[in-house]
Amino acid sequence: MSQTGVIVAYKNDCAIVNLNNPGRANALSRFLVEELADHVERLSQSDTLRAVVFTGGESKAFCAGADLKERRMMDEDQIVSYVALLRDTFTKIAELPMPTIAAIKGLALGGGCELALSCDIRVMEEDAFMGLTEVSWGIIPGAGGTQRLSQLVGAGKAKELIFSARSLRAHEAEKIGLVEQVCGVGESEQKALELAYEISKNAPISVRLAKAAIHSYNAAQLENGLNAEWSYYKQTIPTRDRLEGLAAFIEKRSPVYRGE
Repeated sequence: MSQTGVIVAYKNDCAIVNLNNPGRANALSRFLVEELADHVERLSQSDTLRAVVFTGGESKAFCAGADLKERRMMDEDQIVSYVALLRDTFTKIAELPMPTIAAIKGLALGGGCELALSCDIRVMEEDAFMGLTEVSWGIIPGAGGTQRLSQLVGAGKAKELIFSARSLRAHEAEKIGLVEQVCGVGESEQKALELAYEISKNAPISVRLAKAAIHSYNAAQLENGLNAEWSYYKQTIPTRDRLEGLAAFIEKRSPVYRGE
């Protein structure tokens, strides 16, 4: 992949965080996630930024999820370490003091969907796909997806989507409250920036306090849920089904799961 996994630009008191692994549809390699974590930490210290937009940069995709080719080379301890970093990074994105917007194009699947869910607002191009597809690869969402999706669309709809590993087009995602805006193809970053600039015109302290107040709702329940999700995710790591999912991905075939 490129020398820089994440590129951050600044404009009109807003930050634009561009994922930069275009050759792999912005797959979340360890290198990319480490860079993302570093940038998010710096963003969290800013007293002047009024909004942050997350985009897929030069890739045709927002983020296709975990880099399964890289993951197949990891042992179980390395996988746990990687997913722990991923979930901590997404939690820090969710806890950024300023509003955050995901500009979704192409694909936002698995970890890419969890990244979008970590943002406050989602703008999605009409031909894009979004979904938590982890159970089709022998794992479960492990970076906040089970909890944040349930908060957005309700437990029943979240179960339907996660259990089926189904991905949604933009208008269906908007209908169930998974995304807030749908836009034309190629327009997600511009529309997200327009919203960021609209937000930036308002009193910054008030906006930050409003975000903190909204996030205080069911905060303890979310923390408990995230801890439970992490515990259940780790139980998928030693299963043969997880290894079968990775093998099927590499071999470009349908997996055969045996519940082992």
